[in-house]
Amino acid sequence: MFALGLITSQTGNGSQLGVGELQGAQLAVDEINADGGVDGHRVELRTADDQSNPAQAVLQTRKMLGAVEAIIGPSLSGPCRAVIPLAASAGLVNYCLSPGIKPDPGSYQWSASAPTTVLADRVMRYWKSKGITRIGLIHTTDSSGIDGAHATQQAIEGAGLTLVGQASYSPSAVSVTSQLQAATAGDPQALVVWSTGAAAGVAFKGVHQMGLKLPVATTDGNLTYTFLQRIADYAPETLLIPATRDFWWQQQNPSPAVRELEERYHKDFRDRFGGEPDFGPGVGYDAVLLLARALDDANGDTAKVRDTLENLRGVEGVVGTYSFAHDNHRGIGPADVGIVDARGGRITYVGR
Repeated sequence: MFALGLITSQTGNGSQLGVGELQGAQLAVDEINADGGVDGHRVELRTADDQSNPAQAVLQTRKMLGAVEAIIGPSLSGPCRAVIPLAASAGLVNYCLSPGIKPDPGSYQWSASAPTTVLADRVMRYWKSKGITRIGLIHTTDSSGIDGAHATQQAIEGAGLTLVGQASYSPSAVSVTSQLQAATAGDPQALVVWSTGAAAGVAFKGVHQMGLKLPVATTDGNLTYTFLQRIADYAPETLLIPATRDFWWQQQNPSPAVRELEERYHKDFRDRFGGEPDFGPGVGYDAVLLLARALDDANGDTAKVRDTLENLRGVEGVVGTYSFAHDNHRGIGPADVGIVDARGGRITYVGR
């Protein structure tokens, strides 16, 4: 038997991601075992809740060291950063499910989804194609908010747009009226809200209460049906989110292999969990498939997981097509990212 550790946010601010990540990972493990397992061995998923808290993530990681072949998670960049030293000292691959982590070449750290810089760049170039050139930015002061703010600033500059206002706020804030006033003081044509979960909801509620009619973009950390339902009464009229292939594969004439994979994944998820998968399930599902593939290529030798994972090329996942390397522990990029509009809680592809 091979054991994979999965640490996700089943409670706390990251639970809108963590619950789905667990579901996607469970789905992948069941499919692998139904197909004969890895190198003739069953795969077991050992799970833990980090409560969206870095200290809890460290505690749960310590419990798993020596008992699992790799660790998947946590859900958020802060907890991921907290467990990086533990995984590295144990020589254990850690496949973080947040795109906010930037793995060092040759390390034991991996990161899910597309880089934050690519996500922000997609939004800015889409807006530029629509004639929008003046951007406002509001973000949280946690690690993911700061990372997103830096990526947004770079993307604005790279696209030749202008940042006309910026403000930050604590993830625990209950009102951000003054910050929104600062972010929109320069009369922007669009607004970026880089925060997730409840903190993003506070910003969206403020946008609604101030009567701002701007198109809004946010991080793919909010690309969950749970979040969209939560903000339904005060969601922006236009809410753009950068999204990986699992949200728009049908619009891109995929290859037969990709179509088969996506159709099976979406059908199996609906049959088991009673709804459509969103951001969390996709990254959880792919992480399990990739680690299982690496274990299989290594003939079950867990000491070789890092090296075999680095050598995977052109592997189709539901999120995108993965090609890793010594200096690329993410594997996907701009070609795997499009833009969706979450207007009215419905996720609709609008372009790339």
